[in-house]
Amino acid sequence: MKRILFLCAMALLMTACGQQDDKTQEQNEAKQVIIPPGIPVAPMPSNNETPIELGTVQNDPQAPVLQIEEGKPLDLSQLMGQRKTLEEQVTSNIDTIRIQAEQGKADYQYLYGASFEYGWGVDQDSKQAYAWYKKAADQQQPASYNAIGNLYRMGNGVPQDAKEALRWYQLGADAGDAQAMLNVGNCYYFGMGIEKDLAKAVNWWQQSADSGNGYAMAQMGDCYYAGLGVQRDLDKAIEYLSQAANKNVSSAQYRLGLMYYNGEGVQQDRTYSKLLMQKASDGGLREAQDFLNKNF
Repeated sequence: MKRILFLCAMALLMTACGQQDDKTQEQNEAKQVIIPPGIPVAPMPSNNETPIELGTVQNDPQAPVLQIEEGKPLDLSQLMGQRKTLEEQVTSNIDTIRIQAEQGKADYQYLYGASFEYGWGVDQDSKQAYAWYKKAADQQQPASYNAIGNLYRMGNGVPQDAKEALRWYQLGADAGDAQAMLNVGNCYYFGMGIEKDLAKAVNWWQQSADSGNGYAMAQMGDCYYAGLGVQRDLDKAIEYLSQAANKNVSSAQYRLGLMYYNGEGVQQDRTYSKLLMQKASDGGLREAQDFLNKNF
């Protein structure tokens, strides 16, 4: 704040004295520093915010669904032969998903549970969502543990219980689910169901990032940017934020856009900054659109 006030005061003083010519104004504008907002902590996903990814799907309808993971877009285009919206894809295939789930295939049981949680092709029913997630969890389907943790955290279809949510997140993390690892880290950070512990939070965020979770990569980028639980390191911040930005994580695109706009830790490139900001805005981040409106 003091730095901003100082810069503003200097700008006013120089204007009043009439000491700036056009060249000096351009130089000062180029050196203007946009102060990033506070460090965003990886969000605890809610029912309506967390999409699901269905990875490689074979054309054979009997083939198992692979790499289902919370936190990224669902892609059923190989089943459909065309790209559709998330809800359209699931709704169009709900009968196939139901049949496969009823036949006991864990990945489809997880996806059928998600259909009930979000109301994709069926009436939204949190209790049914829990029932199908539980069937998948009984077969050790990793993402289902995290999904059940979300239900307990939100109190949807089950009693709200922070400790039980953490228990399910931990099961998912132990089974290798990257989103569950991220959520375990969030629990330690927020003190949800357990005592706050920044070191453990960062450790779980790191494991999630190493497992390919884009939101965890963005979180580690922010941690290194601010020195939150780690030694401040702009090189590592840029590395993680770039990885997350490539996965279309809007918050990472925004943070990285600020760094390129300021030339902070990177060579200043306002053309690339504008591109990143536009992507973040397209992803729904209002702050990015506000930045575009004010600076480009």
